[in-house]
Formats: sequence, C-alpha cells, structure tokens
Amino acid sequence: MVIKNIVGETNPYANKKIERPEVKDQQKPQEAAKSSGESADRVVLSSEARLRGTALQTAKDASDVRREKVDELKRQVQDGSYQPDLKKAAANLIRDDLDLLV
Repeated sequence: MVIKNIVGETNPYANKKIERPEVKDQQKPQEAAKSSGESADRVVLSSEARLRGTALQTAKDASDVRREKVDELKRQVQDGSYQPDLKKAAANLIRDDLDLLV
C-alpha cells in the first residue's frame, strides 16, 4: 500500500503566483497619507512597551529606592572594587529558573 501527499504539497512555491496591482492602485504611502490629511510617520507602542514604560516610571518615582546604596554600588563598579557574592548570585538564578518550571 502506498500513501502519497499525507502533509500536502512539499514545495511551498509551487502554487504561488505573483499578483501585480493595477497602475492606479500603486499610490505611494506618502501620497495616500497626504490625501487623507494624516502625516506619513507615526509611532505605535505595543502593550508590553507601554507596560515597561509605566514600570520604569513607577520605579523612578518610588520613594523606597535607597539612592545612597545605589550610588555606592555604582562607585564600586566603576573603580573595580565591587566584589559580588557569586554563590549567592548563582543560587538566585537557579531559584528563579526553578520558579519558572513550577
């Protein structure tokens, strides 16, 4: 018994045809925007980008940020004297990964 074409066509380009629009439909996007009264450029942020922006602004506005500690850590990193606890960092990374699996 022979079964052929179980998953369909194996060549994705076999049935594709190039459709060419009419010359009158080839209006440039800038011309279309000008004729509709809108500007051609605009920015649309995803919901994730808006959420990240809100979170960043909230973190900046938070009063519980220990500015002195942050400044001290920045200074230590810049002058090379910062010595992080690598075992603690590794344990935290593993803990976070395990939390993702649960």
